[in-house]
Amino acid sequence: MRQIYILFILLSASLVLPAQGTQVEFGKSRVQYHRDFDDWSMYETQNFITYWYGDGRNIAQATLQIAESDFSDIEDLLEHRINDKIEVIVYTDLTDLKQSNIGSEETFENAGGQTKIYGNKMFVYFSGDHNLLRRQIREGTATVFLNSMLFGSNLQEIVQNSVSLNLPAWFKVGLIDYVGEAWSTDLDNQLRDIFMRGDVKDFQDFAEKDPVLAGHSLWYFIGQNYGRATVSNLLYLTRINRNIESGFLYVLGSTFERTTESWLLYFQERYKGDLREASAPEGEALDIRNKRDLPFTQLKLSPDGKKLAYVTNEIGKYKVYVQDLETGNRKRVFKFGYRNQLQETDYNYPILAWSPSGLELAILYEKRDIVYLSRYDMASGKSEVEELAPQYQRVYSMEYLNNLQLILSGAVKGYSDIFLYSLSTRDTRRLTNDFWDDLDARVVKLDGRPGIIFASNRPDTLLLDAKLDTILPTGNFDLFYMDMANPSSELIRLTWTPYANERNPQLVDSTHFSFLSDETGLYSRYNGYIETYLHHIDKIVLMDDGTELIFHPDSTLESKLDSVAIAAVDSIFSRPVYKERGVTFPVQQYDRNLLWQHAAERSGKLVELMWREGYQQVFIRPVELLESIPAEQTFFRRKQIQYLSQLQEAAKKEAAKKEETIVSAPPIIEAPMVVQQDTGKVDIDNYFFQSEFDEEELPPPSEVDVEAEEAEGVIAFDRLTSETEPAVKSKYEPEVVHFEPPRIQPHRLTFRTDFVTTQLDNSLLFQGLSSYAGTPQGFGYPPPGILLKGNFKDLFEDYEIEGGVRVPTSFNGSEFFLVFDDKKRRLDKRYAAYRQKQRFPLEARSTSPIQPRLETNTFLTQFEVRYPLNMFTSLRGQATLRFDNSTQLASDLQSLTAPSSREQRFGLRAEYVFDNTIDLALNLKQGTRYKFYVEAVKRFDVELIDRVNIDFADGFMTIIGLDARHYERLLKHSVFALRLAGATSFGSEKMLYYLGGVDNWLFPSFNNEIPLPESAGFAYETVATNMRGFRMNIRNGNSYAVFNSELRIPIVRYLSKSVSNNFLRNLQLVGFFDMGTAWQGVSPFSDENPLNTKIIPDPLVPSNPVFAKVRYFRDPIVLGYGFGIRSVLFGYFLRLDYAWGLETRVVQDPRLYFSLGMDF
Repeated sequence: MRQIYILFILLSASLVLPAQGTQVEFGKSRVQYHRDFDDWSMYETQNFITYWYGDGRNIAQATLQIAESDFSDIEDLLEHRINDKIEVIVYTDLTDLKQSNIGSEETFENAGGQTKIYGNKMFVYFSGDHNLLRRQIREGTATVFLNSMLFGSNLQEIVQNSVSLNLPAWFKVGLIDYVGEAWSTDLDNQLRDIFMRGDVKDFQDFAEKDPVLAGHSLWYFIGQNYGRATVSNLLYLTRINRNIESGFLYVLGSTFERTTESWLLYFQERYKGDLREASAPEGEALDIRNKRDLPFTQLKLSPDGKKLAYVTNEIGKYKVYVQDLETGNRKRVFKFGYRNQLQETDYNYPILAWSPSGLELAILYEKRDIVYLSRYDMASGKSEVEELAPQYQRVYSMEYLNNLQLILSGAVKGYSDIFLYSLSTRDTRRLTNDFWDDLDARVVKLDGRPGIIFASNRPDTLLLDAKLDTILPTGNFDLFYMDMANPSSELIRLTWTPYANERNPQLVDSTHFSFLSDETGLYSRYNGYIETYLHHIDKIVLMDDGTELIFHPDSTLESKLDSVAIAAVDSIFSRPVYKERGVTFPVQQYDRNLLWQHAAERSGKLVELMWREGYQQVFIRPVELLESIPAEQTFFRRKQIQYLSQLQEAAKKEAAKKEETIVSAPPIIEAPMVVQQDTGKVDIDNYFFQSEFDEEELPPPSEVDVEAEEAEGVIAFDRLTSETEPAVKSKYEPEVVHFEPPRIQPHRLTFRTDFVTTQLDNSLLFQGLSSYAGTPQGFGYPPPGILLKGNFKDLFEDYEIEGGVRVPTSFNGSEFFLVFDDKKRRLDKRYAAYRQKQRFPLEARSTSPIQPRLETNTFLTQFEVRYPLNMFTSLRGQATLRFDNSTQLASDLQSLTAPSSREQRFGLRAEYVFDNTIDLALNLKQGTRYKFYVEAVKRFDVELIDRVNIDFADGFMTIIGLDARHYERLLKHSVFALRLAGATSFGSEKMLYYLGGVDNWLFPSFNNEIPLPESAGFAYETVATNMRGFRMNIRNGNSYAVFNSELRIPIVRYLSKSVSNNFLRNLQLVGFFDMGTAWQGVSPFSDENPLNTKIIPDPLVPSNPVFAKVRYFRDPIVLGYGFGIRSVLFGYFLRLDYAWGLETRVVQDPRLYFSLGMDF
């Protein structure tokens, strides 16, 4: 029974790949749901080349204008210039970006010698807010600059610095975030929460948990206390000295440790004295089951206030719940998606909205790049699903106007506007049509008038069909009111805050509304109402014929009318002009940001969402018409306002100085030009050095110089003035390039080098199958060879060409391969060709003094298709045509007449592949991946030289298999890796598996004591690894199963937080256990298994005419255990294992294994 149980465990793995050992190709896929990517356009400006497709032209125009306007600011901050233009690839939304093939290449198993060609390529997407688009552009531009600064711009510098310069994660990602986004309310709130709960004791610990926020805060601290100019100096000295410590010491005059101690003290004191009057949440904490602390979105109260609908999102797998607030019971009404740790999580979908009656919950979600609207009936529990009108690229908010119409905030042709959508006819009416961002549309009824409150970064209240020109929509968000009862071409402005954002409007009662604003530096609740005020007084001139003329009250008739017209004036009177505006005031300020609010005005309830004590908390409270409170500004906001005031005052003085100092220029007298005679001498005092860059125009000096490091988080500011005070043009406003449509060009397919690698390698290429007839001495790993490999891709990485050649150090053969990948469509295609030539000696014959040599030639072509079901799962099919020839080289008459072996086979293979693993560090993964496999191989014979003959000879082989792996993270840095693999072959031809050894074994040895199966009709042979503690061929047969487990411990990471040495940083201690078997026939426990037979003496020795066949028992399952060391040396990942084998309950002598490449 025990034997059957063990066999079942091992055979459960026998469903993968034949003969690749542990180096199996899994891989993830990108899924293309449409063909919008077929046609790309491009537009070239001074520093950028922008690419877009389909309806992305408006987004691309804004992208290139924002990029050019911010380019000089980043250039000045980093004090670096680049020669090549930056390529910007624009996607209409995050879903399209996820379909892109860019960045989808598989990590190399052996990274030795690889040189990555750093390109000036970045990609951005539109999320409805041009400020977020601007942040992406700045981060991408900063990344290109940093790569150029730290790693160089030419191939020689890249190779040199990529090996010697190893920076911690916080250094680069923090600086990119610092350049991309100024210190903001959200960042300040995140760091405040961490410091207030006492989670930060040391910068290195904090940087390991959150490298982006830690790095950004440290660079921000340096800019505030040492000046922004120190940023570029630190970068320069870090690159020169190959060390961060020396850079801090030379530039800041302080060690890195003392600087981080000052950073810690700075923020501790800053937040300790901040918001002393702010209160904790006053509402009732809502008990929501959320053991994993998943983020909440779209919290929506039902109109009667008895139910709460909300969304949980687990890195892409989202669920919609409806919870009864009285009983606490909840019901899941919708779920979709899958967990995705590799790509950015889309928190935009799904979007929820209650119908006015509360009997229906609308759920807007996206599936395969199509937006669907599901209406869930609360009584029956059934849903009606329909596609949304196809013109919407993305929807950002949804509200019921009535039972038959929805108000949507969405993007069409790259502009985010407000739309009226009919549920019955799917018709759309556009309510706004301009390039300004319109978000957070909320249906309200104020003073008995139905209308819409929404957030927008528009500068005025007029509704115009405006297209993007040279004014960028990157200002802050204010609130506007659109009267639906009395449509007008002018909106009502509810807020006007030059340095704050107002979002998430809600209705409080019949006259008041509520919203969230960060005017104080913290998102707090404000209330407001609409008032009527006297805007101005018009002077009305009534003519004799009844015509009315309207003039400004300060105008005179003589300046507007001639004498004839004045004589025809009947009367003159004044007419007051009234308009409406919002009056707002703060009513609630907590000690943390309010992330979200939603009110059910009929029930008088309000739900709040906050990030507090390290996780999201939900509170329910009554909607109260609170009185205004004195809101306290944060330290961050006070410093920001102070800087903006200085900036505005400096701009005013500069403008006033230009108006007042008008001095007449003296006449210009041209002096006669004197031609100097060329004496041939060199004037050493007047050298002129020509630069490869264009001469830069310097701005005129100014009396006022406001230091940029006092900005406290300001990149640029578009609205510094109030409504009644015109803005002052100054040198601080960047120039916006003009977009000229005739300069648009279609993109043409071009290839460029992605990487070139030259390395020492002994891996098995193209499955590593050797012809059984061509290798009579048994399978052997290829000797280490020089592998030269190059990879070429197009701009969008839809097409990829990879070719290479490997020459063994023994110079007894060569290998060539060429692979072409076509990933343009959802069905990926691969075309490959491979040729191997090898010569090796045969056993010497006593009749000849010359040792015979055998030459083998293998040529195969492959065609593979991959159909991705999602990013992690795919179906794959492959067709292979293979030719094997074996010929003895003529050295005597016997070898001259020896027959050649020629085999031709055609194979078909199908695979099911799953892979959701992520790389934690080199040789350390987390996640699961597996591959199910089935293959059929048919032998045939085609003769085309002497005569045409096609013979489908006897010879058919079927292989099924499995390779499953799981990686579990332990003790913060370590990984416990498990692998279960196996395969079996059957038919008139079979595969011979040799169990034992490790992958890429540099000094392999073969066990000749284990007999091979007789007359089994093997077609190919290969290894089955890992089975440490033994030589190759400790077991063999047409089937194998193996189990591996490893505990990989990066020991130095536990001893030191910052290690610059590449060898020590990647040093890993490994403990392992292997178990496996290979057998011939049905069962490894069969008495007929050749394993239990031994012939004494060796029948191959001619001097032994008599021999005996002895049968005895050997346990078919062998075990191995031991320990090893892993690290990187001279750019190669090396493995050293010391293992003991256990065979038939006897511990074998230990063996040492030295090999190249990663573990499984």
